[in-house]
Amino acid sequence: MRLASIVVEELAHDIIGGQLPEGSPIPTEDALCRQFGFSRTVMREGLKLLEERGLIRVEQGRGTTVQSRESWNLIDPDVLRIALEYDENAQLLDSIVTVRRLLETAMTRDAARRLTKDELAALQANLDTMEELIDDYPHFQQLDQAFHRTLLSASGNEIGRMIIRAIHHYTAADPRLSGHPGSASALTRTVDEHRGILEALEQRDGDLAADRITAHINASWSERRRAHLGHE
Repeated sequence: MRLASIVVEELAHDIIGGQLPEGSPIPTEDALCRQFGFSRTVMREGLKLLEERGLIRVEQGRGTTVQSRESWNLIDPDVLRIALEYDENAQLLDSIVTVRRLLETAMTRDAARRLTKDELAALQANLDTMEELIDDYPHFQQLDQAFHRTLLSASGNEIGRMIIRAIHHYTAADPRLSGHPGSASALTRTVDEHRGILEALEQRDGDLAADRITAHINASWSERRRAHLGHE
């Protein structure tokens, strides 16, 4: 790990976690050098990285202060990862799920007219296997993700696919999205919802497929939110 990344990690936790609130001064370079035991060069590199992520503002002759949350680059993987650690009420996750839902809904609508016969057959085979693996959640989850990847790839929207892939990558370790297997009835419902989506795709009905995937994402997140937070 580069030394500057240690500085970024610790100070980012202090800022995002609220120990250093908006407007707070960051210690001087000399003080930070003593705190971390690193050189001025390392400190300056770390502060530059924090500024690039919108967490601090460095002003020549006026010192360095913590920026407001509105300035944070929440699509930066490090900022998002740390912010999720302090997302106790799941507001940030709500926003992430909203972005995913909007993108995936639009991309499903596009995929309905683009899916090949081979891709439709692959989606059908995926669902048949999912139904057999209700009691094997790790494999079930892999097939669930593969279903969505096939669908998103067929949309032809490379930017949308990249954003959704990044969302999955950043949130993979968060149990509120990926760690709760759900009941057998919930997994059966997932298969049924996927079948409904596939039926609409086979009919080339983009609007119906989009409506059904929106409902599927909403239902899945609602269940996980309740399970981990104890409320709607």
